[in-house]
Amino acid sequence: MASKKSTRTKLLENVNDLELPASTAIWRDDPGSVKEAPEKAADGLSAAHDPLLIKRDAHSPASSNLRRSHLTYRHLVISLMTSVVIGLLVLWVENRFYEREIAPRLAASAPATPAVPAATGVEAAELVRAEEKIAALQQQLDVIRREQLITQQSTRESLERISGVLNNPQLAPKPAAPATDQPGEARMADATPSITPTQAEFIQIKERNRLTQYADEAIATGLRKPLAAIVEYLRDPDSKHLHEAAQAEYMRVVRSIQFIQRDDPGYRLPVSELFKGQKIREEADVKPEALLKLLADYQQPWEVRVRVCFLLLGSAAPETNAKLIAAIKDDPSLEVAKHAQLALEQRVKRRFRIFDIPAIDAWWKSQGN
Repeated sequence: MASKKSTRTKLLENVNDLELPASTAIWRDDPGSVKEAPEKAADGLSAAHDPLLIKRDAHSPASSNLRRSHLTYRHLVISLMTSVVIGLLVLWVENRFYEREIAPRLAASAPATPAVPAATGVEAAELVRAEEKIAALQQQLDVIRREQLITQQSTRESLERISGVLNNPQLAPKPAAPATDQPGEARMADATPSITPTQAEFIQIKERNRLTQYADEAIATGLRKPLAAIVEYLRDPDSKHLHEAAQAEYMRVVRSIQFIQRDDPGYRLPVSELFKGQKIREEADVKPEALLKLLADYQQPWEVRVRVCFLLLGSAAPETNAKLIAAIKDDPSLEVAKHAQLALEQRVKRRFRIFDIPAIDAWWKSQGN
């Protein structure tokens, strides 16, 4: 029993040795003690002179959090006040800029609205008279414009009649018969048109524009008819002043037709549609006689006739060259005429100028055909 008591006393002594001394004690106050400390300091209590209490208050987390919250609130108020002041300044600057720069421009660009007359009597009567004068002036302007349009139309018609007389001398009035002693029939003298240099120049410009229009149509459509109209100008002896212009437009059309490729290189004859009911599957199975019929049939598309000219290169039919020459001279499509001439040149091993029909006819006659 004595040994057990001695062991217990030793353990108690060890426990006492582990306790901290009073000099190293740690203060653990509740949050309410933070509020009581300043009150005691203000009342002049003796605890205010305690260095340990002063040290604890200076470094307590509650006091530092209070100070931080106070500073944060102050910064928030300052930021709000600064933002309000800056916003008011920006608003004032924008208002001043709008009044100085934008408002005058808007007032200048806005349509002027007529002021509503507030007065009656004499001013109202003057406004009515002014409106009547404006309406009368508007009617006069309409009449003047109508007369101008009528004058322009009559001038255009007279110039067209003069141009028709120059192009067709048969329409010109016959010269007056010489005076003789024999009594004749009384009648009014025929009026001969007198053309001023300005009118003659205007007529020439109009005819030159017509030639350009023919050339443009021939290039755009590939038809022979506009080119034939240009050739008529070249052959007309009364249009000598337009021969050079007609020659230039003719060369422009011929060069365009010569170098522009309109046909599709991969195009093939639709033999199943052209020769229905016949046992023809490919182009090589078509006989030369059938090809010549297709070439002379102007109702067929020009692509078909162009392809026929290519297929006639190896034709052994005796009338092939004659049919090709006929296509060069008469086919309504200039593209078909071009390919017909190319096929003829490869067959006879001779070159000609493009659409030089007189040279082709002369050579054909020299061959005894």
